[in-house]
Amino acid sequence: MSRRTVILAALLGAALAGCNYSQQNAYEGPNQRGYEWHSLYREDVRTVAVPIFTNKSFTRGIEFQLTKAIANYMESSTPYKIAPRDRADTILEGEIVSTRGVMVSADSQTALPQEMMVTVQVNFVWKDIRTGRILAERKGFEQSAMYYPTLGESAYVGKQSDVEKLAMAIVQELQADW
Repeated sequence: MSRRTVILAALLGAALAGCNYSQQNAYEGPNQRGYEWHSLYREDVRTVAVPIFTNKSFTRGIEFQLTKAIANYMESSTPYKIAPRDRADTILEGEIVSTRGVMVSADSQTALPQEMMVTVQVNFVWKDIRTGRILAERKGFEQSAMYYPTLGESAYVGKQSDVEKLAMAIVQELQADW
């Protein structure tokens, strides 16, 4: 037998044997065999209501920025759709606990801030409206972002950057358990 025939036979045998890999959406329990491809997000949830977060911090308007950023990120990167509370499967409610800004570094000669860090802390609950079951709950969940006043960036730029990072982190917390 030629070398080419042996290689062809080996490839054909490997192709027929396969590795039991499948891309299916239904989990059939622990006795299921082979590899599977599942969504990172819950398959029993289609819609989420996201009312405006309450704001207990002294930063005005940040609750609107955060809620809008969460809705935008959720619509663009998850299978969930935003819906009014009366038509939603689940609800994501939260409160902004605090916002703080800290100078990270200053110019050594003028003492003007060169780097500033903004941190926003939230508490949120994601609840299934149909059953009342809490799907995710986080307290003291926070995110930080830097901005650079020496480059002409204002506190608004830092706050907006932080809100977008926080929205992304919150939506990632809505992934299904592994």
